[in-house]
Amino acid sequence: MKLGLPRYLTLGLLLAAGAALALAVGYWNISPGSFAPADVEQNNARPDFYIDNARIQMLDEQGKIAYQLTAAHAVHQIEDGSTRLQQPELLFFRGENPTPWLLKADQGLVTQKGDRVDLETDVLLQQQPDGQPQRQLTTSALTLYPRRDYAETDQRVRIEAARSVTTAEGMQLFLNDGRLQLLSTVRGQYEVR
Repeated sequence: MKLGLPRYLTLGLLLAAGAALALAVGYWNISPGSFAPADVEQNNARPDFYIDNARIQMLDEQGKIAYQLTAAHAVHQIEDGSTRLQQPELLFFRGENPTPWLLKADQGLVTQKGDRVDLETDVLLQQQPDGQPQRQLTTSALTLYPRRDYAETDQRVRIEAARSVTTAEGMQLFLNDGRLQLLSTVRGQYEVR
């Protein structure tokens, strides 16, 4: 059975159907909702300030230096209020002992409240009390809690003092009294002269 529609009417219906289809697809791709203002995403990875050659001193209740922090570059982060440090050095004065602890690393991170300092890459902790040989501890990462006078790591630790070398996996260090607890796989070597 053949419908006898004129050719111009068939062509007109096909063009109208094509135009309707094009409008529907266009509306679907460009809906009015897409013109509404989008939620602006804030790039929180940006710093709000940085300091070159930073030097910060913190005093205790008696007005004596509790610690002194220096860094080649410090960048404060917007998203969490932390400060990233490059080549941080921290002198930690504790108790009646006039000899401070020195902490150095390639990188560091100070939390917003300053209650935790994460040091990474070539971490060095040393102290040289008067009349005694230097004590030196090296590790790949160390977490310091300044208000608690406490530091810890779960990484490999190497301790050099006088003529001895001790290695261990993990440690806890109580800075006020210099007490050190090695957590596991402790090995010691002593050089006899």
